[in-house]
Amino acid sequence: MNAANQLVVIPLEQLIAILEDFFNRFRDEQNAPYNSLHGGCSSTKIYTRDEVAAILKKCPNTISKYIKQRKLHATPLNGQYIINEKELVKFINNQKK
Repeated sequence: MNAANQLVVIPLEQLIAILEDFFNRFRDEQNAPYNSLHGGCSSTKIYTRDEVAAILKKCPNTISKYIKQRKLHATPLNGQYIINEKELVKFINNQKK
């Protein structure tokens, strides 16, 4: 088996951090109107849309609306959105202003 055919297994949290870093770099290259505070640290807490809805005491559809309006940065992963803790804190702080 050559190197191109090897199977690599990594923890889900590390995979999420890698994918989020990739999407953040792509977004930055596309001159997105906001920048993530995420620094590629795999210890960052990750939330689902439903978890964020519970934290903010909002309907999950409202969270989807915030994501589509680019008020809350989320990364699509496996058919759902994931939101890192720093982006959630940033969103909450912006809502207080």
